[in-house]
Amino acid sequence: MQLDDLEESINLSGSWVTDPSGTIRHVKTNTKFSEEKGISVEGSEYTLKPEDIELDESARLGAGASGVVQKGRVKSTGMMVAIKGIRIEAKDKKDQLLAEVKSLAVAQWCPQLVTWYGGFVSKCIVHVVLELMDMGSLRDLHKKCKEVPEAQLAHISASSIQGLLFLHDRNILHRDIKPENILHNSAGEVKLTDFGISRSLDATLEMAGTQIGTQIYMAPEMCQGEDYNFSVDIWSYGLVLYELATGVFPFPALQNFATLFQCICIDPEPRLDEGQFSAAMTEFCAKCLTREVSERGDSPRMVNHAFVKPSIENSAQTQEAFATFLASLSHRSL
Repeated sequence: MQLDDLEESINLSGSWVTDPSGTIRHVKTNTKFSEEKGISVEGSEYTLKPEDIELDESARLGAGASGVVQKGRVKSTGMMVAIKGIRIEAKDKKDQLLAEVKSLAVAQWCPQLVTWYGGFVSKCIVHVVLELMDMGSLRDLHKKCKEVPEAQLAHISASSIQGLLFLHDRNILHRDIKPENILHNSAGEVKLTDFGISRSLDATLEMAGTQIGTQIYMAPEMCQGEDYNFSVDIWSYGLVLYELATGVFPFPALQNFATLFQCICIDPEPRLDEGQFSAAMTEFCAKCLTREVSERGDSPRMVNHAFVKPSIENSAQTQEAFATFLASLSHRSL
């Protein structure tokens, strides 16, 4: 299957320019997107060309916050990859792409974030080539296993919090933590993905003030339109953990924003049953789902919490155990 041959031109505006060769360049950061030379970020080139990739026309993996994802293969190596196609006709889409690509360039140094291998432009679509996580997202896991065992949740949480710590240490907010954006593979690895709406904060930790992200996983301060910081990612992960542990989302079916606001900002915060789960896990989840920001856990502290620390210290064993667990689910579904 060939890559889509779409519109011949891109409407450029503001800080984006194009040259006669078709290279799209962001003026301020000098990030470039080219059919011939792939993607260049801060002087580093990630070179792939359309002819380097063969798409699997039967395998659409899903859609993220900013594009459709398909399965493909790097022809020269046979390596299976995920290819995310991002349309960039509008300036806001270009800016979103810029944020995502810059975050992906940073993420390549962290084992708990999905690796990217480069990308290229095909007309008005930028194709970003990513590591293929063959078991899908935690949403897929939730469909196979309504209540994920605590030992596996400790491994998932350890990986997720390490990924968030890496981002937060580099002043990057994820802002869309949800089951669909945490992926896993048959080797037992768990990694964060979809940085399409990430936002960098400067060294002073200036607050971001944009309501963005999936609403039901939104932190109270975001829901109220207040300034917020890295701890919004911790709240969102707490909801993911609660949902995987209990099999149900902590808030009832939401019909409108008023109901959402009531659940997130006014009603008692969700809490795991202390008679059903360990003290370490219930405390970890409670620290995530604390409405008062100053009392909520942050990634440097949460990564050392008793619930996840043993998994981090014994990562090879817990990863292997998670892989075995996933294999048992596959056999069970046959």
